Amino acid sequence: MMYSQQEYDMVRRQTMQIESEKRALLRWVLIAVTILLAASLIFTGLMFRRYSASDNLIKNAETKAASAESQLQQVSRELAEKKALLDKNSATLAKQNAVISSIVPKMISKTARDNELAEMAQAIYQQPGHVIELPSIPPDEVLRSYRTRVDGRPHKYILIAGQLDGKWVLYSVLVKNQGD
Repeated sequence: MMYSQQEYDMVRRQTMQIESEKRALLRWVLIAVTILLAASLIFTGLMFRRYSASDNLIKNAETKAASAESQLQQVSRELAEKKALLDKNSATLAKQNAVISSIVPKMISKTARDNELAEMAQAIYQQPGHVIELPSIPPDEVLRSYRTRVDGRPHKYILIAGQLDGKWVLYSVLVKNQGD
């Protein structure tokens, strides 16, 4: 069988058309792959940038957490010290109030001894303002100086009575501290 020139040309045109369609398809695939590759590179760059930024944020957060933890420990330690001091002061204040409340009735009834009055003078001096309220006028015999030892050192206090806003008060003044 013999083919004519026209058939050859037609087969060649079809082949060329098929090849050009293949090249066009390959060109479109190449363009799409190139666009996808560029997009993936951009996306990878953005993700790396976010990763780097989050790494810095994590480091900063860990640093802040460590700093906050050390501050918490320091504040907890200071709080424990302050609570211990407050407990000690409240125990001392309760003891002073007990001394004052037990000796004031004796003082008013004039049955208190000098060592009790000296102890009361020292307790009154430790009160805020160095003053306490009295239920009535104190006897004149107790308004004088008293000597006592505090932590092994001699102290001298003077008790002074007064009337403030219609109420009798008793002041304790430290006159002499041997340690000074």
